[in-house]
Amino acid sequence: MPQVFSLDPDQQQVVAHRDGPAAVLAGAGSGKTRCTTERALRRLRSDGLPPASMLLLTFTNRAAGEMRERLQQSLPADHELPFIGTFHAYGRQLLRDHGERIGIPRKATQMDGDDSRRMLDTLLAGVIGDRLRRQAAVGVHEACTANGLDITADDDLAAIHAALSAAGFGPVASARCLQRLRRFEAQKRESRLLDYNDLILLPSRLLRANPDLADELRQAYRDITVDEAQDTDGAQFRLLKLIAPPCGSVVLVGDDDQAIYEWRHARPDNLRDFITQYRARVYRLERNYRSRPGIVEGAGRLVAHNENRLDKTPRAVRAGADGASAMELHLHPDMDHLAVRLADDIRRRIDHGTPASDIAILYRKKRMARTLETALLEQGIPFTVRGSMDLLAYADVRMMLAAARLALNPRDSGALIRLADLLPGLGARGVGRLMTQTGATPLQAAAQMKPGIAEAAEQLDAALTRLRRTGPESLARWCRETPLFRRWLQRRRGGPSLDPERQQFPRLDTLQRIIDRRAGSAGDDPAARWQRALESVIAGQTDDTRSAVVLSTIHAAKGLEWPEVHVAGFSEGLMPLEREGRIGNAAEERRLAYVAITRARERLMLHHADLLTLDGVPQTRPPSPYGGEIGAGLTRRDHRVALPDEAAAPQTGNDWLAAMRRQLKQQTT
Repeated sequence: MPQVFSLDPDQQQVVAHRDGPAAVLAGAGSGKTRCTTERALRRLRSDGLPPASMLLLTFTNRAAGEMRERLQQSLPADHELPFIGTFHAYGRQLLRDHGERIGIPRKATQMDGDDSRRMLDTLLAGVIGDRLRRQAAVGVHEACTANGLDITADDDLAAIHAALSAAGFGPVASARCLQRLRRFEAQKRESRLLDYNDLILLPSRLLRANPDLADELRQAYRDITVDEAQDTDGAQFRLLKLIAPPCGSVVLVGDDDQAIYEWRHARPDNLRDFITQYRARVYRLERNYRSRPGIVEGAGRLVAHNENRLDKTPRAVRAGADGASAMELHLHPDMDHLAVRLADDIRRRIDHGTPASDIAILYRKKRMARTLETALLEQGIPFTVRGSMDLLAYADVRMMLAAARLALNPRDSGALIRLADLLPGLGARGVGRLMTQTGATPLQAAAQMKPGIAEAAEQLDAALTRLRRTGPESLARWCRETPLFRRWLQRRRGGPSLDPERQQFPRLDTLQRIIDRRAGSAGDDPAARWQRALESVIAGQTDDTRSAVVLSTIHAAKGLEWPEVHVAGFSEGLMPLEREGRIGNAAEERRLAYVAITRARERLMLHHADLLTLDGVPQTRPPSPYGGEIGAGLTRRDHRVALPDEAAAPQTGNDWLAAMRRQLKQQTT
């Protein structure tokens, strides 16, 4: 964002706010991070609040880091900072400091969401044979925890039972599911495991079970700020209520026009409910310092079509620019054509001096990246893919992390569920039996199983003991050298002829680099180094700092900005997204388009393709209806060329596409 040298009148009002509840409706590009930081500085310096009496809760680690850096630059070097971090980081700290009151050890291991779901699925398999029904039960559990419902709280059981019933589970099936959900909770505690939801749910449980601690925290806090409040869920809002100070100085900063995570159980109504329930004072930051006027006005017209939004009118501060239009709609015959044209435009821009890192390509579905990547590679354009802590989505990376977790915590049954693939013949039922054993660790208990399984378990247990001793710095090498792991890699990467010790495994090496940087800061304590290494990876910190074009889903681009933004797939069926011919959440889809548009500072290019593959079927679709809602200022560029006479009536769709590609090549040579 261009630097703002002074606060505007609306920002000044926010910075001057002292006690009492307030909601700051901060539009895109309105300088909310600077405004929030300036208010925190004023509370620390002018109002004399002790740092320990303030909380600044953010939605992402990146936002927390930016806020922390700004405060450090403005305060003396020895000045203590308030807590600045995500709700989950705050919950983790509460559990470290006080979790033993409810049986949570200080060094509990954290597992990611996928391993948590696998662990719950394994437990549900004993009562629900159908995989789709188990997935439905897991979905109900995730929705309930996101709403703050606790399986151990008697007052919440009726609501959880009602959610299961609404999902089609009858009385008997619901009772069996509830029993397994309680077993899931007990299994995590016995294995000293935390999943991501526990970092919110367990602190709330802790404070409800210890009213003295909750009162102590409320009395200690004098000021709490919540950034991106529209993206909080019900569980986070519940936790906030438990720690809100008696003076009521809670400030929620957000923009319901940028609420794009309802599919992940975020609750934009938290912002509206807070204003109503707490009679909060409302401030509006409507000046956009980021984008050219045409972009701001077009985005405003688009999102104004949503009903029941909090009233705000974004307006551009920057003067208009002469020359090329700020917004263009490019029309292409198909996705291949779109990708080639887009890459060609970017190549020309880079050749004329535009830094590659000033350009972003955004899209609605991850699968679209493949076609775009190919076109960029053919042009020799460097690129990086955001959201590629999709690193954690790869099986080899997850297996590597599971080994690290068992090295830290031999009772981590969630990690064992994943590592079971290394033990031929064990299977899901065998893992389920191991999880119910008491006394010995799960791998030690495997000694009582069939000889082949027992022998493999003994080998894995010995290998993990060595890994525990050598530390997280040896993890990638351990994966290559451990026979059980090596054979698993061979099966996945090309059979017995592959030599993992010589083969390159860039994902494992990337993960090892992240671990090496983070683990060293924990000192000489092996357990602390393992803990630090795992937490850094789960938090999603990457090492990609190359100067390159950015490819990203629109969701992963939230909070970022670039001088030039291309939106690929600005077509009916993709924006708004349809699944099986239906639009799931029309208001959120429009907000998602608004977020995409407002990432651009200078140039916004929207790209439509006539021929798309939706739900696995090639379909001809018109441009997105959002183009009409954006209205004036959107310049159209039509790249759909007329076919030669001999191809005017092709016999097949493939013939038509081939003709279009030939025509394109003729035009570009």
